[in-house]
Amino acid sequence: MKLSTDIHGKPLRTLSLPERNVLLCCLSLLTIGTAVAETPPSALEKAWIKIETPTEYTHSRDIISFILEAARTPGYQQRNAQIEAAFRSLERMQDRDPLSKTYGNFCWYWREQKPGEPNGVEFIVEQAALLKLRYAKNLSPKAQESLDRMLALALEGIHRHKVDVTYTNIYLMKTWNLLALGEALMSPELVAEGNSMLDQWIDFTSKNGISEYISPTYYGTDLDSLGLMARQLSNPQIQEKAQRILRLYWSNIAANWFEPAGRLGGAHGRDYDYLTGHGALDHQLNDAGWIDPKQAILTDFHIGADSRWVPPDEIHQKALGGIPRFVFQKWGAPDTAWASQYIGHHFSIGVAGDSNGPEDKPFALNLAGPAGPQTVMVNFFMDGRGDPYGNKKVPTGGSGIKKSHHLVPLFRAVQSGAEVLFVSSWPPENHPTYKKEAHPLCLLSHLDIPIEAVAWTADKALDVSQQPISLPGNICFFRMGDVAVGVRFLLAIDTTGHPVPAQLLNDGTAWNAKRLTVTHSQGAAGESRGIVAVAIRVQEGLDDAGFTAFRSNFLSSKTIAINEGNVVRLSTEGLKGPLALNVDLSTGQVLSSEGADRSMQIAPMSVNGAEYCKGLLNGQPVVGF
Repeated sequence: MKLSTDIHGKPLRTLSLPERNVLLCCLSLLTIGTAVAETPPSALEKAWIKIETPTEYTHSRDIISFILEAARTPGYQQRNAQIEAAFRSLERMQDRDPLSKTYGNFCWYWREQKPGEPNGVEFIVEQAALLKLRYAKNLSPKAQESLDRMLALALEGIHRHKVDVTYTNIYLMKTWNLLALGEALMSPELVAEGNSMLDQWIDFTSKNGISEYISPTYYGTDLDSLGLMARQLSNPQIQEKAQRILRLYWSNIAANWFEPAGRLGGAHGRDYDYLTGHGALDHQLNDAGWIDPKQAILTDFHIGADSRWVPPDEIHQKALGGIPRFVFQKWGAPDTAWASQYIGHHFSIGVAGDSNGPEDKPFALNLAGPAGPQTVMVNFFMDGRGDPYGNKKVPTGGSGIKKSHHLVPLFRAVQSGAEVLFVSSWPPENHPTYKKEAHPLCLLSHLDIPIEAVAWTADKALDVSQQPISLPGNICFFRMGDVAVGVRFLLAIDTTGHPVPAQLLNDGTAWNAKRLTVTHSQGAAGESRGIVAVAIRVQEGLDDAGFTAFRSNFLSSKTIAINEGNVVRLSTEGLKGPLALNVDLSTGQVLSSEGADRSMQIAPMSVNGAEYCKGLLNGQPVVGF
């Protein structure tokens, strides 16, 4: 037998049995240590690392989220010290000065000396109330004392925080907070207060619809609050009300659902994702099995299983069937507070009767594309920051929360099937409900377009590498699959009152988008008015010959566009008849409108003219949808 040798060729000494056992033990320990080192930290461990050493942007919501998750996850006894330390940090962020206007509220970020975000108290208590109601027994005595001390002050902050019923997500969150604290603290007065708020919301919505309508972000927040009411409260009457509202929300989601992109179609009330329209709602859509988990965009906060309410499959089937369909809904009391949408097999087109704030989408066109949920939607907005794709976030509000806001123009529209006519102007003069950008750097109107869509003039495809391209006759066509889109700029007026060309621009592939842009002012526009009016038609099921015919028909459609000082008069020949808008831009008044099928616009919410909101909120059978 050949003996092992060392590097000098000398025989190696054979190890004794005890020596071999010691060596094996050492190797085992080394292997175990290596395995432990390679085990990635859990989500809770990652969250704790961020909280243990806070930075200026450490978020109070992240701290309460860690506490809640640490308390409801097995092994919570071993986390007592971390939970207690997290409570100390959260209490440090709470305003404890009785003379302060924000007494009881919480700082949004660690760097703040005083709360700058008035909604902070609602977001923190949303989870803290659940913690008190369901998981307080898992806390150490010291942590329980911190929770009770914090909630006592927070209750004062909640009562000082006045929330209008139109502020949907915060109103429903405050309602949950009062109901949950009322039950946890055995306070009938708080329960009655929360129940009254819930009744007020039901009454308002049955007449005016959901104010933050079709929002991919705030529908998720709303469903969290409503799911908590339905699943965590013990009052059967309140649970039943919450379940009715949940059915309404999911029916509204189904009505506006665009399956090829796995997202809500149509104009949106509040949407932070300019290009693809995803938000916190993706969590509930994923939980309900409406979207592929691999394609879900799960970036926003979500309460989780404690708030999970999965809709009946019949509602999902309504989302998938009944195509084409026409959807209408109100989102407020004014006559212009409406939104409509036509949903086809491979596209959906929707518009609103008014702007709804700096995060809305008053016009949105969805196209079925190879990128599925990441296919860019055609989205109109007026831009005062030189931010055509909504990717430049800047500090907003008292806490400096970073958002990419667009301008809030005067916006008026009419829709007939798959055709839309709208006009938009900025600044919105003499209109108290509109917020003006303090110092806009420019004034532009954009229609973002998916990069896969092929752009055409009347007779040829456009080479988008040649930039910018001024559109002949201010008309452009797009083709994507079997869908054709015609876009005609009836008016494109700069801030000096002169007509300007609409242009096609390609800014590269970073955003998977190109755009149609009207430049009203390259620099600060001041109070000078910029105007844009657009007619859009969409058809599907077209081959090459069909696309040629589509272009020819759209080009031959008669149009009128007159700008008379404060009044614009617009009309275009549509497939079912003329679409027309006469609007006083100085007051926002619609002087006349033509083209909408009033039988299909039944308030507050309808599909193909069948109203469904009132029945669902009243617990009655719904006919039609």
